Amino acid sequence: MKKLILISMLFAGLTSCKKWLEISPKSQISANKLFESEQGFKDALIGNYLLMTNTSTYGFENNVGFVDALGQQYYIATSSNPYYYASLYQYDQLTVVPKIENIWAGNYNVIANLNNLIENIDQKKSMLHPANYAFIKGESVGLRAFLHFDLLRLFGYGNLANDPSKLTTKILPYVTKYSKAKTIPVTISDYIDSLKKDLNTAEALLAPYDSITLKKNTLEIPNTDLFYNDRRGRFNYFAVKATQARLYLWTGEYDKAIAAANKVITGGMQNLVTFHSGNINDPNPVNKDYTFSTEHVFSLNVQNLYDIVKPFIQQYALDGININYSRLNHNGTVANNLYETATKPNMSLSDYRYKELYNKVSTTDFLLLKFTYVTNSTFKDRMPIIKLPEMFYVLAEANNETGNQANAVNYLNTVRINRGISSSYNLTTNISKDSVTNEIEKEYRKEFVSEGQLFYYYKRRGKAGIPGTSKFMDNSVYVLPLPQKELEMGGQ
Repeated sequence: MKKLILISMLFAGLTSCKKWLEISPKSQISANKLFESEQGFKDALIGNYLLMTNTSTYGFENNVGFVDALGQQYYIATSSNPYYYASLYQYDQLTVVPKIENIWAGNYNVIANLNNLIENIDQKKSMLHPANYAFIKGESVGLRAFLHFDLLRLFGYGNLANDPSKLTTKILPYVTKYSKAKTIPVTISDYIDSLKKDLNTAEALLAPYDSITLKKNTLEIPNTDLFYNDRRGRFNYFAVKATQARLYLWTGEYDKAIAAANKVITGGMQNLVTFHSGNINDPNPVNKDYTFSTEHVFSLNVQNLYDIVKPFIQQYALDGININYSRLNHNGTVANNLYETATKPNMSLSDYRYKELYNKVSTTDFLLLKFTYVTNSTFKDRMPIIKLPEMFYVLAEANNETGNQANAVNYLNTVRINRGISSSYNLTTNISKDSVTNEIEKEYRKEFVSEGQLFYYYKRRGKAGIPGTSKFMDNSVYVLPLPQKELEMGGQ
C-alpha cells in the first residue's frame, strides 16, 4: 500500500455564507503533517467528505447511475446506453467491470483515510477540545460504518431474515486499522456486529452535542469558524440513527428498526429536518427545490452536480439533433401506471413527484428533473444520501412485518400527504399485509429515483421478480462479484 495522502482544505477568508464543503482543495499533504493541529483533523474530515463526492461513488454511480440502473429505475432500450449491460446484470461486460471496481476501491479508500484519522485522533485526544474530539471522531466512525454497510448491500447478502444461513458466509473484510497488511474477510454475522459497534460508538460520541440544535445546547461547542453550521451536510447524530434503522431492517430486527427510525422522525424533525415547505411549487425555477433538501438527513455537496448529470437527462445529444442514447429516463406508460393516472387522475396530478419531477417530452419519454438547475439556483449541488421519507418507509415496513398494518398505513399516508396527495386518497388502515407491501414498493419507486435505494429494497426482501426486467432475481444477481484483484489477493 502506498503512503496515504490526505486532502487539506483552505479555509482562510471563510465567511458566514460559505460552507466548508464548498471550498476547493488547496493541496495534498502527508498525514503526519496534517495531524499536528486541531485544524488538521477538521481538514482531514472534510477531505473524506470530498472523496465521497467522486463521480465513481456517491457523486453519481452509487445513486444516479449504476446502482439505480440495477434497480431498473430507468428505461434503457439500446446497447448504446452506458448502463445497458448493468441493467441486464451482465457484470463481466467491459462497461460494467470498472464501475464495480471503482465503487469497491472508492469506499475502501475513504475507509482507509477514516481509519488513519481515527487512530491519530485517539493518540492526540488531549490536543483537541472535547466537543471537537466527539464530533470529528463520531462522524468518522459513523462514516466508516455507513461505507461498510453500503459495501455489504452491494457485495454481501440480503434477505437475511428469511435466509439466516448466509450469516456464516465469509465475503467482505471489515477494515478498522490503517495498515499495509491485507484484511481477511469475516462472516456476514461478524461484519454486522462490527457495523453495530461502530454505529453505537458514533451515537455515544455525537449524542451529547448533536442530538439537539447547537443554539439550544448547554455544552460548549467551539464554532467561531462555522465548522458545525450545516449538520445536514455531515454524518450527524440523526444520520447515525437512520443508518441503524437501515441496518436493523436489513437484518430483520424490526423492533430495533422502529426504535431507531422513531428517533429520527421525532428528535430529527424537531431540530434538523422537516418535510418540504412548498419550494417545489415555486414558479420561479431559481427557487425550485427538486430534491426536497429540507428533508435531507444526510447529503453531500457535489460541486457542479448538474453538469455531471446533464448528459444523462437530456433528450438530444450535444448537437441538439440526434437522440441522446445515454439518457436515463422513465417510460411514460410505466410511469403513468405507477402513478395510477388512468384510475386516480386527481391523485397523480397532485403528487409533486409526478407533477414537478418529470419533463414529459412525449407520451412514452419522461425525462427526469430531480437534479435540474438554472443559473443562480438556490438549491443546487445537493446529493441526498438519506432522506426523511425513508424513515417513514422503514417504520411502515417494520410495522407491517410485525403485524401492525394500521400503523404501517399511517406512516405511508404521512409521506403521501406531504407529497401533495389529498387525504381523500389516503390508504385505508384495514388492508392486508401484502397490500401494504405493494404500497411500500410503489413509494420506493416514486420517491428514490436517481438516489440508489430501490435495488437495496428488492435485495433486502429477496424479491425474485422485479418491475423492469424478466430476469430471475437471486443471489447470482443481487450479490455483485468482487473485483478480480481482491479475489487474487484473498481479501482487501
